Amino acid sequence: SSGGGTRGTRASWGDGRQETDLQGPASSAVHLIIKDLGEIHSRLLEHLPIIQGETLFFVKVFEEK
Repeated sequence: SSGGGTRGTRASWGDGRQETDLQGPASSAVHLIIKDLGEIHSRLLEHLPIIQGETLFFVKVFEEK
């Protein structure tokens, strides 16, 4: 509906907690920022995919020699 009002919704946390969230243009931007931060976090702090790739490459080169 138009009129500038906000509508409350519930966001579920995975452990049963819920938090009320307002929907609107500002909340949409916040959700996009949070999504981007999650992607940055996974690229910078989760090294498992990189380590697995390097390990497989090392084993491949070692087996060839």
